[in-house]
Amino acid sequence: MNYFDGKAFSWDWTSRHIPVWEQHLRDRSDEPVKVLEIGSFEGRSAVFFLQFLPNCHLTCIDTFEGSIEHKTVGARHHTDMADVEARFDANTRPFAHRLEKLKAFSIDALSELQRAARRFDIVYVDGDHHAAAAFADAQQSWDLLVSGGIMILDDYQWQPTKPATERPKAGIDAFLLARAGEYEFLHQDYQVIIRKTRAPDPHAGSDFTIGGRSVNELSGAAIKPPLVSFVVISWNYARYVGATIDSIKAQDYANFECLVIDNGSTDDSAEVIARHVAGDSRFTVENLPENLGQLGAAFWSLDKIKGGFVTFVDADDVLLSTYASMHVQAHLALRQSVAFTSSSVAEMDALGNILAAAGGSVTINSQTRNLHPEASTLRLPTVSHQVFQHLSARTVLVPKSATGWHWSPGTANMYRASQLRLVRRGGEPRYMRSADGYFNFMCHGFGGSALIDIVLSGYRLHGENAFSNHESSPWLRSGTPEYYRLAHEATLTDIDFLMANAVRYVWMLDGGFWSVLDLITRETPKRLRRFYGDPKVFEIFLANAPKLAVQFRSRVFCREILARYSGSQARKILRAGFGGKLKPRAYGEMALSRLRRARAILQKRK
Repeated sequence: MNYFDGKAFSWDWTSRHIPVWEQHLRDRSDEPVKVLEIGSFEGRSAVFFLQFLPNCHLTCIDTFEGSIEHKTVGARHHTDMADVEARFDANTRPFAHRLEKLKAFSIDALSELQRAARRFDIVYVDGDHHAAAAFADAQQSWDLLVSGGIMILDDYQWQPTKPATERPKAGIDAFLLARAGEYEFLHQDYQVIIRKTRAPDPHAGSDFTIGGRSVNELSGAAIKPPLVSFVVISWNYARYVGATIDSIKAQDYANFECLVIDNGSTDDSAEVIARHVAGDSRFTVENLPENLGQLGAAFWSLDKIKGGFVTFVDADDVLLSTYASMHVQAHLALRQSVAFTSSSVAEMDALGNILAAAGGSVTINSQTRNLHPEASTLRLPTVSHQVFQHLSARTVLVPKSATGWHWSPGTANMYRASQLRLVRRGGEPRYMRSADGYFNFMCHGFGGSALIDIVLSGYRLHGENAFSNHESSPWLRSGTPEYYRLAHEATLTDIDFLMANAVRYVWMLDGGFWSVLDLITRETPKRLRRFYGDPKVFEIFLANAPKLAVQFRSRVFCREILARYSGSQARKILRAGFGGKLKPRAYGEMALSRLRRARAILQKRK
């Protein structure tokens, strides 16, 4: 393929490298990768990346002022840099929607990218030829490169007769020495190509403190940091799952394991997954022969993982590097234990471009501190004093009385594994529904939840999402009509499950059984009686009435049924619960129920 038809260039330092680039980048040619280029000149390499990687987003850094060889009058490569920039703009104009041009010195631009927590899958270093500059460019951009990402270092053999300080080789060698053990060589000739394979630091994240003192020392190494389990469930998401895995590798919290489940995919997910987890012992892969659904695969995974905290990572989403440390710190510092924490998300399009930031729907009061004081709680070394204070100000408990959906979707939630196992359902292995749609309501009802109003993950919108097909809006429904229909059907199965297992849960919930039942309906208090009056819901109550009546005293059973039903429906459920005949207690409770409703109507009229 001729990548440069119709383009205008004065020099060609690129074409001879293209066969090697194609060889090492071919596996990612269809993925929405992020590419960083340091030194663009007329845009020949940029045009290659943009065409060979048609779903990529390219960030180009160049001063467009030229190096010494471009500025020296009479030199072979003396060039009018204004013309060079004009040719770059013209050559890349057809790809402007996938191109970000940063006209700046690399030391400044790379610092800004670092402050913005930007990450890239491919980095091409072809800037200033001085050894110090080559070292600085490689060193700065290395931290921006995701684990498993590829770095191409140009001009390794450029001008071998020049002094070492005036050519890139010495700088590249110094960089490779400084990062020894963090990469593997893919190619070494005029260019050096390496893949980032940094092994986790076994000591990172292990030195928890309390009151400024090492927990490791205080406990004689008997107390260890929590193990976090990430579970990636992928079904035909080969084009995204690699970026998902790389974002997990980049976590600054080292004590995690990751189970990647290929959930019966028919695309090349298995190959992509294998390539991205290769060489990292923290990752295990399971290939399921059929699609169990996201919830079915989540239930299945609970017997495979060992972590005390669990996040189900959607295979089209990505995590910020601080995701695990922030969630774990919140769990450990909250004034009351919760079943899960839910953080805000950056909503993005298929290529990773941010569309909006969204979070939970409980109001944050910056004056309320829901975390213990910093000096009296377990502290992670990766969460600084300033960040802990920010986390404390932006974390809030979700009231148990709150109805409806209050959390961010999917990946944004970190659950206590014990709570997941508490609400796990058995029977049929296939549950074709979202994991969070089940776990969030059930776990909140059982153990409460908290919101972290800080963006810690990216939620991708790409036209195939069921829960949300556009960025969040307070005036629009997020999901498709099919999603809401299936969600209603799923709610009926949740109600049936809770009532069918009343013998287990009534005692455990200690008086909270009926409030959990109301919560998982997803309805507001004003709409509850209307919801319960649905014939399908009524049939569920009728079928489970004998079990409920056994678990509650007659007065409580009658009162709770009459709080949700009236007329013939109430009488049928009560009769079913009492073996076909109403007890005197039931007649008395029905009379009291009618009196309460009449009193409520009169108060409204006043």
